[in-house]
Amino acid sequence: MWSNCIICSAYLNKKKPCPGCRAPKEEHTRKSCANCLKKKCAVEKGLNYCFECDKFPCSKIKSLNKRYLEDYNIDIIENSKKAKENTKKFLEEQVEIYTCKECGGVIDVHHKKCSDCGVEF
Repeated sequence: MWSNCIICSAYLNKKKPCPGCRAPKEEHTRKSCANCLKKKCAVEKGLNYCFECDKFPCSKIKSLNKRYLEDYNIDIIENSKKAKENTKKFLEEQVEIYTCKECGGVIDVHHKKCSDCGVEF
């Protein structure tokens, strides 16, 4: 999967943060992160990202993409293609998009608010 962990509510959670999708399973204390089927699939295939797989986008990614398009207006498949093409540029664009203009904090994409100042977007 191509994920921008810094904008994820689990990653931004101050009490029980997720260490990121590519962190080793033993570092995941959140059940939802430790049991992620997309992460498990990539790890079992020895991949860092789902876009490295010959079957990308598979049904798991298409299902997740549908939910993210509907709930967060984020196209995981298109983001993955951009990241595959130029990861550095993609990440720079993500920082620009998800930096709070009020305080410079990170916008939590799941709650649509700044993780630092709480301004809603």
